[in-house]
Amino acid sequence: MRIDPAGQTGPDLYRLLISAIVPRPIAWVGSRSAAGVDNLAPFSFFMGVSSAPLSLAISVARGRGGALKDTARNILETGVFTVSTVSFADRLAMNDSAVPHPPEVSEFEVAQIPARPGERVAAPAPASAGVCFECVLRHSHDLGGAHLIVGEVVLAHVRDELVGRSPDGAVVVELSGLDPIARLGGPDYTRVTEVFSLPAPRR
Repeated sequence: MRIDPAGQTGPDLYRLLISAIVPRPIAWVGSRSAAGVDNLAPFSFFMGVSSAPLSLAISVARGRGGALKDTARNILETGVFTVSTVSFADRLAMNDSAVPHPPEVSEFEVAQIPARPGERVAAPAPASAGVCFECVLRHSHDLGGAHLIVGEVVLAHVRDELVGRSPDGAVVVELSGLDPIARLGGPDYTRVTEVFSLPAPRR
């Protein structure tokens, strides 16, 4: 089958994309509005983009009628945000934080998710997250139906029990303790239940 995007509706293309690009890690994004209201929302269009400088990217789709979602508006207004991982234990809290609310309502409060303040950025994060990145906005691209946001990580947090070491001594996150979940198509998610290794190919 050949699919020409020009002949498809936006919802049809969205369903194609989320069912083909799997699994997708989830960015649990904390932000604060210019008025001081804390926001928390999950996004699965998320990736690491650079280690020098340490940077990551999220894509925030526009809401109904093309309006900016609270997360995008907050980040564009304040220039800071946090990105946390989502563990299996936090799956229900993450799902609750995805419910849309008016800008004056905090998902932390409505979903009763304990928050911790950022140390270097004025944005909150879920206190239970195993890994959290405090970010400063470096680039924003309005793609029409979404905003691509690139943030530079100015501080990373890893819970002590998740800290491991690579053979050369670098800090790594212990996968089994992190127990991350990832997004599939529709309402489906997955856990990392099988791991295999491949040696790097010889040059």
